[in-house]
Amino acid sequence: MQLQAVDALGVQQTVLVSGIEAPIDHSGAIAATGAAQTIIPANSGRSGFFVQNRGANPMYINDLGNATTGAGSILIAAGGYFPLPGYPVSAGALSILGTIGDVFTAREW
Repeated sequence: MQLQAVDALGVQQTVLVSGIEAPIDHSGAIAATGAAQTIIPANSGRSGFFVQNRGANPMYINDLGNATTGAGSILIAAGGYFPLPGYPVSAGALSILGTIGDVFTAREW
């Protein structure tokens, strides 16, 4: 969960702490090969998320814009997941690109 706190200089900071929030399931399948699709909408209250590639083909994810096979998107190999430990929590929408019919597991909290 996100908490708002004021630091010693009087600047408001957002602090992420582990809570007992119920995860929201955003799992699904790639709808069209070569077309990015949003799998988790933007959420300024997000405390965390993960996506696992459960398909046979690579997938690409982007938390800053539309997923592509080029620079700026992150490759998730079959069986792999994103984000890695320590990756900052993004409030933006998560976009994915892959092969039609391949499935993914996605959770947000």
